[in-house]
Amino acid sequence: MKAIIHIETYTKAAYRAIRPAVVATNLGFFGVCGLTISATIKQSDYAYLVDVVNHAAQSAGVHRTEYAIINLQNILKPKGND
Repeated sequence: MKAIIHIETYTKAAYRAIRPAVVATNLGFFGVCGLTISATIKQSDYAYLVDVVNHAAQSAGVHRTEYAIINLQNILKPKGND
């Protein structure tokens, strides 16, 4: 199962700290629009991605109120496709 995740950063400092860390994970497909980072990843990688984001923000001194991690949608694998 895959998941679509949005990481909304509310400050440039949060964006600059989080984006490189998320892209470096190489977990799935990433896109950026403004200060929002979108990712399509395996659902099983969600907890790891959250840890990466939180660690990157903490290391840069970015407060938790400067970003949000939102699980938008889980994508089920269609039946019959093995």
